[in-house]
Amino acid sequence: MGQYASYTAAFKLKALDYALKHGNHAVSRHFGVDEILIRYWKKQHDKLMATNSTRRASRGPKSGKFPEMEKAVLEYVKDICKHGCAVSLEMIRTQARTVSRWLGTATKNFRPSSGWTTHFMRRNELSLRRPTS
Repeated sequence: MGQYASYTAAFKLKALDYALKHGNHAVSRHFGVDEILIRYWKKQHDKLMATNSTRRASRGPKSGKFPEMEKAVLEYVKDICKHGCAVSLEMIRTQARTVSRWLGTATKNFRPSSGWTTHFMRRNELSLRRPTS
């Protein structure tokens, strides 16, 4: 078995209910979970209530750090695709640099690296394709 255990949302909620009645230390002994996890799950209680009970992790929001800039770049990419032109990774990076300067996010150490471009494309369900005839 791996070093880290993963727990379903249902298990976490059951442990939190037990913690309300008996305390964190009792939950730790009863369920075999560290007390620190119980405290962390207490902070996440609202998110846990909203998720599917079989889900094991909350991966956070699927948006970038600079949503206004990403929205403008996405519009640019869609506009180019609509006209039937191919979009390259370098075009996306260049547009991101331009828009970040225009919005003032360039001062916040934003650099459109290849990793940022890949994640941007994944977040927005984009892919590079060759134009077909």
